Amino acid sequence: MLFVVVAAAALVPFVAPYDVASVWGDVSRWTDLPRNAPPDWIDAFSEQKFARTIIVDWNEFKGGASNTTEDFKIIVTRARWKFEYDTFPPDMRVYFRANWSSFKPLITITWERPDGEKITMFSGFPTRQAPLMDTFDVPADTVEGARAGLEGRLREWAAGFNATDVAVVHPHVTLYAETGPDMLSPARASVLHGPYALTVEALAFDANDTLEARFVSYGGVYGLAGTDSLRRDLLVGLLWGAPVALAFGAVAAVLTVMAQVILGALGAYYGGRFDEVIQRATDFVIIIPVLPILILIGFLYRPDLVRILLIIVAFNVVGGTTKVIRSIALQVKEESYIEAARAYGASRARILFRYIIPRTMPYTFALMSLSVPAFIFLEASLSFLGVGDPVLPTWGSIMGDASRGGAIYNGLWWWVALPASGIVFITVAFAFLGYAFDKVLNPRLREE
Repeated sequence: MLFVVVAAAALVPFVAPYDVASVWGDVSRWTDLPRNAPPDWIDAFSEQKFARTIIVDWNEFKGGASNTTEDFKIIVTRARWKFEYDTFPPDMRVYFRANWSSFKPLITITWERPDGEKITMFSGFPTRQAPLMDTFDVPADTVEGARAGLEGRLREWAAGFNATDVAVVHPHVTLYAETGPDMLSPARASVLHGPYALTVEALAFDANDTLEARFVSYGGVYGLAGTDSLRRDLLVGLLWGAPVALAFGAVAAVLTVMAQVILGALGAYYGGRFDEVIQRATDFVIIIPVLPILILIGFLYRPDLVRILLIIVAFNVVGGTTKVIRSIALQVKEESYIEAARAYGASRARILFRYIIPRTMPYTFALMSLSVPAFIFLEASLSFLGVGDPVLPTWGSIMGDASRGGAIYNGLWWWVALPASGIVFITVAFAFLGYAFDKVLNPRLREE
């Protein structure tokens, strides 16, 4: 299990480079992915083939200009694609970039179906000039009044096929639906398979005016891990969660356990006031509510992952391990070979680091293994509460977003189950490792 985690952590930079993970919080970088889409492997458990995302990019729209004069020009750009899926897309989006000199061009977007039907989706003037884009979303567009216009046109068009009227028209369904009485109903409509086309036309008033278009038909499923409510690919977050959890837990465990081992051994060996200070500091730290303090620091300062790690290490320089190692060191320092080392003139540092601390190493390794899951859960808890690293995706932050997004109530199981499985997997792996160390150290647990 540890090999799987380490291998996944090593492969992450090649599968999902850091520049992809660093824009996890930038919503604009994920606009081409569907919203709240389950993993695409659920096809294996369904008789239907769920819709996939279809992207027709700027350079795939072909066309040109006609009737060009000094004061008038018609620009037409067109793209085609095939739709062979059994479910409707959850939404669609048309981008267009228009550049004009004096007057805004009149933009018309026409939808062409395999049965020869043509529907005008949008007719109006652009609101932004290139290089900025206008966005026409189906069904929730940002062009003022366009949605109502499209729904009205679709309702009027469907009436010609004796379609049963509904309270709300879903354009992304009707545009892909077979004609008939159920073409306006998402629950009863059937998908019309075949080649589709989108034509974007501009009536421009200057020979130098230009027009470009782009189209996205979103899928009902996406990738190996699905997407969240912000359209982010959860696979990126899950992959980066492995090295983050592994590095955070392992580094925190090594630093804190080694610090506590050294201080516990020092206190036992030197005794006196030095030992008293260490023990009272240990008692004080043990009763401090660390998690609320970390939450407060996170809300006030929003530290990154490295600073969170340093803060946690600072709060765990002494702890329960300090007392355990002290009790072991008190027994070891009375051994005869320690007396022999003192007799031949060995320094205190040599006795401490060459003879006493090495005797505690088997217990130290076991404590390290068992501490890793605790620190992984701590980091996940902070990220779940929204006070973890503000840049890197982690399993805890993904689960926190899922909780705030109502994933459980809306049936978005993949958003919760996959990161939770990652946390459980890596913590169980270290728990097994700690149990293996315990079997070596405790003769009563050894198998016959």
